[in-house]
Amino acid sequence: CLWQLKVTDTFLKNNGDIICIVGTGMGKNLAFWSPLALKDTGIPIVVTPLNQLGDQSVSFLERAGIRSIAISAETAS
Repeated sequence: CLWQLKVTDTFLKNNGDIICIVGTGMGKNLAFWSPLALKDTGIPIVVTPLNQLGDQSVSFLERAGIRSIAISAETAS
């Protein structure tokens, strides 16, 4: 999808902050996770509306060898 390529390209070129608003199931994760596999600098922050989505993201990224954490009311101290 063109918007996924634009987000990934902007991320990899460090062209500034990225705000990506698309519907559920449209592939936001691919746009933000693919650069993580190609570039190991910086700290991407992905905000999700549900704790479960954050936990799923952490699980997937860790299986791919990418360090990540989910921050929620349950984990904050």
